[in-house]
Parts: sequence; C-alpha cells; structure tokens
Amino acid sequence: MMMVEDGMEAKIKTASATDIFQDLSPEELELVAVTMEPLKFEGGDVIMKEGEMGGAMYFIAEGEVEVHKALTMKFGQDDFRETEKTLSVLKQSDHAVFGEMALVAELERSATVTARTDTTLYQIDRESFLELARQNPSLGFKVTLRLAELLSNRLKKSGEDVIRLTTALSIALSQ
Repeated sequence: MMMVEDGMEAKIKTASATDIFQDLSPEELELVAVTMEPLKFEGGDVIMKEGEMGGAMYFIAEGEVEVHKALTMKFGQDDFRETEKTLSVLKQSDHAVFGEMALVAELERSATVTARTDTTLYQIDRESFLELARQNPSLGFKVTLRLAELLSNRLKKSGEDVIRLTTALSIALSQ
C-alpha cells in the first residue's frame, strides 16, 4: 500500500458518484472530500483482512477489488481445510463502497478484500467521519441514513441467501 497525492476534484467526483453521498450539497461533498485519504494498492495486495478490527470505509477510485471469506471445508473423515470463497468483485464503475460498517460500529471485518488490479482507493476513517458528523449534523444525518439503507439492503440479501442455502441443503439431505 502506498499513499498517493490526489486533488480535491478527483475526491469530490468519486464521492458524488457514491450512493451514500447522493443527498449532499456541493459544499457538503467538499467537506467529505477533505476527510478522504487516497491510498494505492498493487494487484494482489490485501486491503483489509477478515477478523481484524475495522476502522475505515473505502471507495474505489480506480481498479478492482475482490471480497472473499474464509470457509472451513471437510475433505475426509478428519480432514478439514480452510478455503476462500469469493463473494463479489467490485469495480470503480460500480461506485461501490466497502468497509462501511466500520463507520457505525467498532467490529471485526466480516470479509477480506484484496486488490485484483492496481487500485486507488479513498479511505474515510471512523474518527474523521464522526467528527465531520458532529460538526455538520445535517450532513451526518444524510450520510448515516444512506449507510443504514445500504446496510439494510445487504442484510436483506444475506437473509435471502441463507434461506436459499438452507432450502437447498434441506432438499439435498432429504434425497
């Protein structure tokens, strides 16, 4: 990981294309951009690791990342091995964010994220976001509402995935 110099315009452009900032005024977007720290990763670099404490949210300015989780698989009677399951691939064109839970809760990361290509990210850390929200309650409310919507959608999708998987497992076990 390397720090990169980046201009305010690029930060504002990235922030304005991101759903969680869609309700912000140009002035509020500029305040957000000030808190965004640019980071550069090479393909294959681990950006965040499942199980580590989270402290920042990331936006993809350039490149692709892969989100994956560790799984334990049974290969024999006493043969259990760890393997990785890719959950999704996120690209700059998706205007995706990841690590967003770190802004609202001090929790362990739920997945590992690895750069698939050379990737430039913008990072907003929890303390910077909280300070920005304290100083600008309207901005904080708008972003927090969008974060809640994003997390709710992801939770709903996870619930649907669990139902699909348990149904498939039930069918497989009944045969």
